[in-house]
Amino acid sequence: MTLRKMLLTGLIASLTLAIASFQAASADREEEALRVLVPKIVDAWGTLDISKVEPYYATDADFAYFDIAPMKYSNWKEYREGVQKALFDPNRSIKATMDDLRVHRRGSLAWVTFTVGLDIVSQQGAASHLNARWTMVLEKRSKGWTVVHEHVSAPLGGS
Repeated sequence: MTLRKMLLTGLIASLTLAIASFQAASADREEEALRVLVPKIVDAWGTLDISKVEPYYATDADFAYFDIAPMKYSNWKEYREGVQKALFDPNRSIKATMDDLRVHRRGSLAWVTFTVGLDIVSQQGAASHLNARWTMVLEKRSKGWTVVHEHVSAPLGGS
């Protein structure tokens, strides 16, 4: 092999390694961004103010969101109105404690899963606790990561 071919081969190998390293670092930054974002979304729910939650969610007309009740919301408008009536209005406070956040990303799509303990105080002052599981599907859009689907559920028996 000539010196020129050896140099060219070395250059190509170095560029390939540099690109792979850059992609890995970029993936790590995106995962870290999601690890920071998800608790902010959960905290927004705790404000009981839908206007603080809404910026994190896609408002596309055909995206479904699954909550503990009802079975599903067929779009953001239904979800927005439903949680205001069923969750925010009847309660004075909701505090969420997240556990075991897992982040998975493939290109411009990501999904996160975690369990959460919800301490809820009703408008009448009655306190309750609910353990739940929460899954979010997020899409990287021009304004950043946006929730495009969500599923919140509680195990039968409340465990």
